[in-house]
Amino acid sequence: MNIKAKLFVCGEERELIATSLNYIRLTDWNGKPTSALMGGTFTVTFKPEMYDDTFIEWIIADRKDNKKIRHPFNLYLLRDGKVVFYEDDFDGVELFQYNFQDGVLINYHEVFDNQKGMQVTLTISPAMQDYRFFNNSTDWRRKSRTRYIKPWQESFISPIEDTPYKAKEDIMPRFKRYFFENKNGERIQQDDIEINEKVILVIETENAEGETITIDLKDDNLNYKYQNKVLENDILKNVSITGKQTKLELIAIEEKVNKND
Repeated sequence: MNIKAKLFVCGEERELIATSLNYIRLTDWNGKPTSALMGGTFTVTFKPEMYDDTFIEWIIADRKDNKKIRHPFNLYLLRDGKVVFYEDDFDGVELFQYNFQDGVLINYHEVFDNQKGMQVTLTISPAMQDYRFFNNSTDWRRKSRTRYIKPWQESFISPIEDTPYKAKEDIMPRFKRYFFENKNGERIQQDDIEINEKVILVIETENAEGETITIDLKDDNLNYKYQNKVLENDILKNVSITGKQTKLELIAIEEKVNKND
C-alpha cells in the first residue's frame, strides 16, 4: 500500500518526503531499562516553499514579554499541529495522524544537494502527542488510545469519560384508566353493577400523587353516591390522588335524574 504524508503547522501545509518518530528508554549493560520513557521528538523533511520563513520565525520566537510565564518556559513558543497519513494519494483515505499540542521547534535544517536538490528538515518536540491519532470523533480527547504527555505541557485537558445515556425522567402527571372492583377485590364490568351494590372505583395514574382529577363515569343505567351524595350526571369531581392507585367506595343507585348530554 502506497502511503503519503503531509505536515500541518503554523497555518502552513507541506507534502513530506520523509518523517520519523522516536521513543527510547536508557538501559544498563544487561538491557534492563534504567529510565522513564524518553524522546517523542519527530522530524519531517520536505521541499522548500515560499513561506518557509514561518518556521524560522517559530524557532527564534520566545515569550519573554509575557510576565506570567516564568523562565525557562518563556524561551520558546508553543504550537499545535499534526502529520496526516493518506492512502495512495493526498486526496485518498486518511489513515491516521501524529497529532501534537504544545510543540516546540528545536531544529531547523536546510540543505542543498546537487543531486537531491534543496530540502528542509524540522525537528519538533511536542509536550503532548497522540500516536496513531484516528480522526473518528468530534472531540480530540477521545481520538487516541496512546498519549504521551510531558510535565512541561501547558494545555492538558482531562479526558472525557463516556457515560451511558440516561433518559430524562418523565414526571408529567398522567391519568391511565379507571375500573370497578366488588367488595372482594375482584374486578367487575360496569354493566354488571346492580342497584344498591357497594363497589370500589379504582383510579390508576402516573406521577399524579397530590393532584386532583375529575372523572365522568358515563353510566346510562345507574346513578352513584359518593360520601352519601348523589353524583350529578355521574361526574366525580376534585378527587385527590393518593398514589398509583386511588380507591373510592361508591354505592350504585337507581337512575332518577335525567342526564345532560
